[in-house]
Amino acid sequence: MSKNELTLQKQQRLITKCKNKDVTDEFIQRYQQSTKNAIEQILNMGEAVSDVYRKNKLGELHEDDLNYFCQSVGLDPKGSTFRKYKAIGINADRFRQHMAKMPSSFSLLYEFATLDADDFEKFVVKKSMSKSLTLMEFKKITKKTLNQKKRNLYNPPALSVSPQSVSKVIKVINQFSIHIVRDLNKSDFDSIVEQLTFYRNKGWIRFDAPSIEEFIDDEVAEDLKAA
Repeated sequence: MSKNELTLQKQQRLITKCKNKDVTDEFIQRYQQSTKNAIEQILNMGEAVSDVYRKNKLGELHEDDLNYFCQSVGLDPKGSTFRKYKAIGINADRFRQHMAKMPSSFSLLYEFATLDADDFEKFVVKKSMSKSLTLMEFKKITKKTLNQKKRNLYNPPALSVSPQSVSKVIKVINQFSIHIVRDLNKSDFDSIVEQLTFYRNKGWIRFDAPSIEEFIDDEVAEDLKAA
């Protein structure tokens, strides 16, 4: 018997034992509505942070405006709390589509915001989770899958064709994508960047500016545009 079935059975037993179900249901509704309101407040705060950050990056708000906002609401623009609210705000619309599954926990909402589309579907949309789910429980649920993804990044499958064959295909289509392992150590990362920059400067390749511009330093963004 699944965990969900056991939970439903327990719920049914408690319902049959309840002496005044109508009044108790009213308290349940009040509590659940308060939870929903708490989630909405976190999402609204996240949207305010992500919007002011975006307008600053687009040049619609000055850096002093951003600093004034952060000082007024008690946030450090370079701090982790600001970054987490920003991530939640970016995902607010997606979260509202599944409000019944959203916990009223800032930390958990941030964890949800870090999931890619497939993992969000697997661990949030399709998962029957309790409103009392803790951050530790959620990390335990996702740990095996996310660790496997990381192992796959470090140990990619060998090419099933020769480099010469790949070269022929790439020469025809004239482009390919490079995805660098997220946790690559700095020296290896710098070595890759150095080689790519060398080829770019020779005029052999060009870089397309990343679509996620919020994590790019202004100076780096200018270099990419000029590339």
